Amino acid sequence: MINIPSVRITVPKGSAALITRKNLLNTVLASPKKLAYIHAGAGYGKTTFLSQVAGGAENVVWLSLEGEDDIFTFVNELCAAIKQTFPEFDFASSEYLPFAEKDDFISMLAGAMICSMENLTKDFVLVLDDVHTTENAGVKQLLSGLMKYAPKNARLCLGSREAPWDDLLSLRIKGDILELTQKELAFTREETAGILGFDDSSLYDSTEGWPLAVGSFKMLLESGMPVCDIPSFGKEALYAYLFRECVGSLNTGLVNFLKWSACFTELDPQMLDEVLSIKNARLMLESLASRNIFTIKTGEGFYRYHTLFRNSLLKDRDESGTLQLLEKAARYYFLKKQYSIAARYAIDAKGYGFLAEIILACYRDYIKAGSYNELRIWFRALNDAHAEFSPRLLVAKGVYLSVVGNFVEAEACLTAAIPLLNQNDKELYIEAMIHQARMLRNFISFEESNKLLDELITRLDDPTSERSYSVVIEKIYNLCWNSQIRESYALCRWMIEECARAGNLKVKAWYERYLSVIHFVAGRMKDAVYYYEKSMEIPENERSYLDMHSIDIFVAKAYQMLGQRDKAVSLVTAELSKLRSAGRYEELWLGYLFAAEIHYQSTSIDRVNGGSPTFETTIRYFTLANEYAPLYRKTQFQMDLTKLLYNIYSLLFATGDKEKIISEIYEDIPKVGDYFKTIALGRLYHYFGIVSDFERAASCAKRSIEIGERADMMMVATMAYGVLTRIALAKGASEEASLLTRRFLSLCHETGSYEYLRMRKAYDPILEFAYNNGIEPEVTGQLMEFACFTPKKVYIELLGGFSAFQDKERLVPLKLRRKKERELLAFLLGAGNRGATKEQIYNAIWWDSESENVKNLIAVNLTNIKSELGRAGIEQSIVCRDNRYFICRDEIEYDADLFEKAYADYKQSGTAAQAKKLLSLYKGEYLAGFEALWAEPMRIKYRDIYEEARHVVCQ
Repeated sequence: MINIPSVRITVPKGSAALITRKNLLNTVLASPKKLAYIHAGAGYGKTTFLSQVAGGAENVVWLSLEGEDDIFTFVNELCAAIKQTFPEFDFASSEYLPFAEKDDFISMLAGAMICSMENLTKDFVLVLDDVHTTENAGVKQLLSGLMKYAPKNARLCLGSREAPWDDLLSLRIKGDILELTQKELAFTREETAGILGFDDSSLYDSTEGWPLAVGSFKMLLESGMPVCDIPSFGKEALYAYLFRECVGSLNTGLVNFLKWSACFTELDPQMLDEVLSIKNARLMLESLASRNIFTIKTGEGFYRYHTLFRNSLLKDRDESGTLQLLEKAARYYFLKKQYSIAARYAIDAKGYGFLAEIILACYRDYIKAGSYNELRIWFRALNDAHAEFSPRLLVAKGVYLSVVGNFVEAEACLTAAIPLLNQNDKELYIEAMIHQARMLRNFISFEESNKLLDELITRLDDPTSERSYSVVIEKIYNLCWNSQIRESYALCRWMIEECARAGNLKVKAWYERYLSVIHFVAGRMKDAVYYYEKSMEIPENERSYLDMHSIDIFVAKAYQMLGQRDKAVSLVTAELSKLRSAGRYEELWLGYLFAAEIHYQSTSIDRVNGGSPTFETTIRYFTLANEYAPLYRKTQFQMDLTKLLYNIYSLLFATGDKEKIISEIYEDIPKVGDYFKTIALGRLYHYFGIVSDFERAASCAKRSIEIGERADMMMVATMAYGVLTRIALAKGASEEASLLTRRFLSLCHETGSYEYLRMRKAYDPILEFAYNNGIEPEVTGQLMEFACFTPKKVYIELLGGFSAFQDKERLVPLKLRRKKERELLAFLLGAGNRGATKEQIYNAIWWDSESENVKNLIAVNLTNIKSELGRAGIEQSIVCRDNRYFICRDEIEYDADLFEKAYADYKQSGTAAQAKKLLSLYKGEYLAGFEALWAEPMRIKYRDIYEEARHVVCQ
């Protein structure tokens, strides 16, 4: 919501009479150096030249600085400038407010901004004009960082009256900065003659090519002053003389207009008409601009004066009159609800009482929009002026401080304000108490927060009103966070029914929206998504208000569990952007945590399925979550939870003593709520499964089921049933596996927990077991379709010889009578996705054949194989594509493939258990009994693997 004058982020428009400095432009735009620093005295045309540089580039970001003394203000202005050229630019300075006191804050902020700039897909030129106006050390340090580590897609051009500051010395020494000084910017004698229309050595000598003086002389000459009457001045006095002469040639009305309007940085004709009680501000400004009298027309119909000209006009100003004009301008913009501009002029006018009025009018909207920095500046201005704070203003400040997490100062404001509030102003009282409850949950406990909220609820006149919603939703939020899911659901349902009885469908829809979070925490993914999608019917302006309590971060995970990965990533990414922009720090750490979880799950599944994605994105999001976790919650619960989550991810990604980490996790699990207990146990049974510690995996799975079923939180518990089922199948405990399979698949179907079924190696055996044993056939069929699982119908053994069966028990053999048929089938299985041409088949299998029609021989054998596999139930077994033959292996299980996959697992972790599995699968030499010279490399490879595994087991 930052409101920066358009003149400051718009490239100035030069007049047609300006000459183009082609040589200088080429020097900058064609230079291999990406940094250009233009510094010269006033009136040397730095801004004009920079505008010409901007005109020669395709994508330009322009920002004129104006004495910024606040790092966040500068960053917000720079972001506004970038967004004007690149609307998709995504950077929120409010995200970094919590880190402002850190020693490396500026470096962190600069690095983050540079990364965001580099995400832009196009090259651009960033122009920063009037850099000399800013003396703030933080802003200069940030500028130094942007220059030292300039975005690879950007060319930086800075304009200043001062030489580069000391931080840039290393860049100057290395020759990384292209510097242009007033020596280069001064007009040549030829350029001066071209502007004036004639060559005069004395005139040129008096100006020394100073562009401002040359332009002014041209103006005076055009107004009739003879060349001989133009005196020679030193530069210090010349500009004052020129301005005086130019102004002196104007009529009295225009001169008065110049003097009174000079107090405004941006000249808005409509505002000037109102404030100066005139009707022709636009005509006068247009006249000044068209006559080149130091007036520049900017975008959106606004104007500005040349800085030196404005300073000259302000020298003899009436201080009291100026303050009155500024205050009138503040009130003008206040009535137009342009509060940022109004506040800026109120501060300039020292109208702190009016500034307080502005804050009270807009602070709620600014908080919703995340415009915390402006509120911060306004409150700071009131503090610096020692302004008196009314109870209403104390509440406004307390609410602002509460939202940004400064609970200590927020409590001081609210504690001072609440006893002084007018009891008839229930809205303000409730607002103050709600934020008291927020402070209690973040500093004391959920229980203490709920006590206050319960007391507040008893005072509500209408429990179904919008005001009541703002109280009750905080209680529901607390209950969800504190793992009291049944209580939160009961309260939410009761409020929905009350709203329905009262006919308040608007607030009823608000409560139904939050059911999406409650159902997610309970593990009911289908219901979570249902209520989320239903909430899209709520008008957008209402959803913006309701977003104070995020639901998208939870629903993103629900979409992932339903199998909609892309939807999950796009939703959580968009919500993180909103949370950052709005500065909702209380939930931002949770958003990062969910983003980490979403990317972790997808990466884990892909890796188990044989892919090789990295956990880079997961680790980045978790690192951010770990940074934000302790910032705003200071309760013991939060401290315990932060430590637990840190250890969980350390277990997965860190090296070192894992048993110590596991021990600490077990110690901390009892200290957190049931929801996070199950999350921790889920991570543990996942980790124990990876390292083949099935006993501890089963223990954690059973414990998570116990907690989940007791607390009605079944997301982790559902997958725990899957873990126990896999362990039971591995042990050959068929009866136990049947019971667990039924429960697991039923829960997956009921809740929508589908995504893990994509982990084919882990869950295909469960689906196959269910299919073969007729367990929940309708549900099993649906889940098989989701997982793209096809039951195996043929089982082939290639290690130790060749055998083929159409049942898993190996009782019904396939009738492949010819040895060449069997060898051809083995050859195509080994060819895999590469397939084989008839020539390759001939060279491998029939190379010694005396047949005159080998192609026909190959075709007959392929037909026989296809026919026999068809009798086993495989409808499409062999296909020919691009003259290559492929065998469809989806419905075929063969031991060489299992051996290859087991070896891949062994190479990843190298456990003795996996080595034993390799030994159990190796029944003998690959295709023993076949001459099959083509198979010799496979025989050697498998024999070496067997020896490697045997060596590990025998150690």
